[in-house]
Amino acid sequence: MGIFDAAGPVLTWLDSQVAGMPGGIRLALWGLLSGLISMLLYRWLSDQDGIGRGKRELKAAQETLNAFDGDLQDAWPLMGRLLRISLGQVARVGWPAVVASLPLLFVLSWMSISYGYHYPPAGSAPRIETRPAELKARWVPPVPTGQHAPPRIVVTDGAGRIVAKVNMKAPTPVIGKHRWWNAFIGNPSGYLPDRGQTERIAIPLPRAQYLPIGPEWIRSWEIPFFISLITVSLVLKWVMRIA
Repeated sequence: MGIFDAAGPVLTWLDSQVAGMPGGIRLALWGLLSGLISMLLYRWLSDQDGIGRGKRELKAAQETLNAFDGDLQDAWPLMGRLLRISLGQVARVGWPAVVASLPLLFVLSWMSISYGYHYPPAGSAPRIETRPAELKARWVPPVPTGQHAPPRIVVTDGAGRIVAKVNMKAPTPVIGKHRWWNAFIGNPSGYLPDRGQTERIAIPLPRAQYLPIGPEWIRSWEIPFFISLITVSLVLKWVMRIA
């Protein structure tokens, strides 16, 4: 589990409370909630008076520099002042924006797994690609035992020896070895052995679709989620006059 996966159990529980709603509606609600939290957190953390004052100072400095009609040497102090004001404005806006975006990273990490892909339909097996290509991987569906058991992937070499096994605890399309970025965003299905022959497994899982029209990429979870998030963010920015 990565750092940004820590909120997964809580988000899953919250999502289960509205499980009766269509997926597109739930995605819109998550976008609304994410935008609301991020904008309110940014508003609380940022120095709105200072940002407004910085905008006025920046505009005045730009007008002064644009109106200057002298030698380049004499313009350097004006350009230096404009640069200092610009950097100060970046600092006033930048760090609150970064902190306010952190809750969104927790949601995106969870949502990419929970709403991203499906397991193949019962009775079908995906055509799995391995790296290196000489290895062979096969999809092993769960045995119906009455208990929840995930499907598995078994990788064999040219002699038929098993070189890797993966329990597909979640529908993840790519499984590889552990990398440094997995400390932030993990793979719920685990990783391949560091010293094993298998470098990567790619599983062409079907993408989950939530909109009834348009090409496949429009029907995925990103579109309703981000449309809702951007809309509520713009509305809050206008209503609350957030700088």
